[in-house]
Amino acid sequence: MLCSVRAVRKFLKKFELGYKKFHACVKDCCLFRKENAELENCPKCGHSRWKVGVRTKQIKKGVPAKVLRYFPIIPRFRNMYRSFEVAKDLAWHYTHRSSDAKMRHPVDSPTWKTIDDKWPSFSADPRNLRLGLATDGFNPFRNLSSTYSCWPVMLVMYNLPPWLWMKKENVLLTLLIPGPKQPGNDIDVYLRPLIEDLQILWTNGAPVYDRFTNSTFNLRAILMWTIHDFPAYGNVAGCTTKGKFACPICGENTHFLWLKFSRKTIYLCHRCFLPPSHSFRKKKSWFDGKEEKGKKPRIMTGKQISETLKELLVRNNLDVMHIIKNIIESLIGTLLDSNGKSKDGLNARKDMQDLEIKHDLHPEDRGSRTYLPPASYTLSKDEKRIFCKTLFDLKVPDGYSSNIGNCVSMDELKVTGLKSHDCHVLMLQLFPVALKGLLPTGPRNAILRLCAFFNKLCQRVIDQEEMASLEDEVVETLCMFERFFPPSFFDIMVHLTIHLGREARLCGPVQ
Repeated sequence: MLCSVRAVRKFLKKFELGYKKFHACVKDCCLFRKENAELENCPKCGHSRWKVGVRTKQIKKGVPAKVLRYFPIIPRFRNMYRSFEVAKDLAWHYTHRSSDAKMRHPVDSPTWKTIDDKWPSFSADPRNLRLGLATDGFNPFRNLSSTYSCWPVMLVMYNLPPWLWMKKENVLLTLLIPGPKQPGNDIDVYLRPLIEDLQILWTNGAPVYDRFTNSTFNLRAILMWTIHDFPAYGNVAGCTTKGKFACPICGENTHFLWLKFSRKTIYLCHRCFLPPSHSFRKKKSWFDGKEEKGKKPRIMTGKQISETLKELLVRNNLDVMHIIKNIIESLIGTLLDSNGKSKDGLNARKDMQDLEIKHDLHPEDRGSRTYLPPASYTLSKDEKRIFCKTLFDLKVPDGYSSNIGNCVSMDELKVTGLKSHDCHVLMLQLFPVALKGLLPTGPRNAILRLCAFFNKLCQRVIDQEEMASLEDEVVETLCMFERFFPPSFFDIMVHLTIHLGREARLCGPVQ
């Protein structure tokens, strides 16, 4: 066993596929590299570089408190171009750009064309790489009931064909950020080795031998965008994702409202995104009792966000799958009136009373008890049983999704433990089937329209003109949700749905 491990290490070293270790401050202040390489203590917080015993407080010199593992990207790119087949695939996009208005790959997107126009010297060589960056936390010790958040940082190469770019062998692990806690806003400290290599590849490039053309060329690369879930979006992009201005696209123009009893910020006023002549703007009784005269909020441009981002149409992408997961969990919790998961309840009804909306749902005091009138968006007991039974008996092909029936409790009439991909499949295809014949027409149509929106959004081939009309349709859909669902339902994830069509139109099919 020892010989095989040594052989693997020798093999990786030969092809420069190993990784570098950088000691890190236990408080995420700095990396002990370059000017800090010889320091014994953090220059910012003063904590020891080495591990300190919990009880004895003795410094274990030589045992680092925290270690960042960095997998250098330039040697790995060199190795990829040494393979004939990989080098051929990396030039696939050059001859496969769509001739119609359909988008099948980011090469057909306006963002790709913007890079071609602004940096013609970069786009002149089709072998130059266009990359996307993604990061998220996971717990490698979940089976041991241990709390630990480890963060991998990955790169995706968009030069590859669409059936290859998301294969696990083509997604490059570049950084492994240690736990036990997530890096938070200090993630920039850990990203510095990767950023330095990306800057080298953008400004100067690196000499690489191309096996497909049997020639050496100067490889350059550009980071087109990043894709994260919403908390990581705020950490990496350096913008706020909570409170009054939680929407990074609307920025200071975000429409927000504080709910006094639910103790949360919500994001309504979706009618302002509609055309000025739309009939929904004049419907007072359906919404907040007022006619909507506001203008559509201006989208934050790259120049407004940062001087370094002004050249690109979209710099940070919203993660569609995480948005779907949050919305589907809120929907199921509200429909089934699950404890702790429902967006309805006594506080939500008090907020309606405070806002003077939905008068038929206001709580009523009946002696020592408070009565909550039944809502149109909540299933009756018989409807809950039908809904849960449909999901419980559901059979799908192997590899399509996990067994969703395992997440359904027929005794308690609850649905819990859904994975991200299960929520994706439910929203796109199965939720309309499970709701067939249930709920009144208004709330049901609003949910079905939202499912249809995500179904069209997540197609492999999308039409730019259809995406533009889809942006208008989803605004109407969210207005229908405002009419029927409680204000506490409208957290930031629901609001972000408005911007997904724009990002798909500018960046290509959802990844």
